[in-house]
Amino acid sequence: MTTLLRPLSTSELLDRTFFLYRNNFVLFAGIAAVAELPVIALRLGNIALVLHGVPISRTAATIATLFGVFVTLSVSQAATVIAVSNLHLERRSTIRSAYALASRAIARVIWISFLVGIAIPCVIGFTIGFLLAIALFLVGLDRIGGGAAFIGPVIMIVMAAVAALVWLRWALVVPVTVLEQTGLKSSIRRSRFLTRDTAGRIFVVCILVLVLTWAARVTFQLPVFAVERWTAISTGRVAHNGSLVFLALGASAGAILMGPLLTIALTLQYYDSRVRKEGFDLELMMANLASAPEPAVLSNTV
Repeated sequence: MTTLLRPLSTSELLDRTFFLYRNNFVLFAGIAAVAELPVIALRLGNIALVLHGVPISRTAATIATLFGVFVTLSVSQAATVIAVSNLHLERRSTIRSAYALASRAIARVIWISFLVGIAIPCVIGFTIGFLLAIALFLVGLDRIGGGAAFIGPVIMIVMAAVAALVWLRWALVVPVTVLEQTGLKSSIRRSRFLTRDTAGRIFVVCILVLVLTWAARVTFQLPVFAVERWTAISTGRVAHNGSLVFLALGASAGAILMGPLLTIALTLQYYDSRVRKEGFDLELMMANLASAPEPAVLSNTV
């Protein structure tokens, strides 16, 4: 049993996240790349249609791309959870085995991720925001000088905060769904139990990882913006065609290289919560002892 299957501090959790990512970079990048291929094809297809003058709805293209990104992310998360679990428990993992083991849960992960990560938090956030707007108008805040301009940002901040708080309680639904083969209700219930008293740490970890991910994506896309700006200043024309392709590839490169980090961190948090709340380390140790072969008995011969 790995010596790291014990309660981890926040710094140890982050250190373990980057350790697994760095030492198994090809594995995690490969898992993300396999899932990202359809999104790359979709983005490049949309660009090709635009460059050839084919009339397409920008709204429809954006929705299709966002849907593809969401499905791709869910598929990649399911396989990454399997890979992290195997590595954390000192088992061998490959891209093929990760997808093979995750295939049973991919459909449920997509459905549950949509409900828990988007639909339910948004509905709750909009409901709270709507009720808050009514309350602010009833007290006459909109009639105070500058009150109307103040209401909108306050409502948006409250909606975002409520949605984030709801999501934090359900942040472990993907590891639970994949590793425990549970449905929607069981995954939500298990995640709420495992995230109790740890939502603050999950929030800190998520913010740090998301900032790194955003920085990586900007790093890949920034040279394109710089070249486009320099071309516009020096020649008076915009380098549009090639930049669209490079921006699309840069977005996908950022997703492939940095996308697995958050899933790695949340999977490690899943195991950390199980160790703290359920004594999973002792449970696994007893299971390993029970499955260990009996030592050979040597008979004494005269």
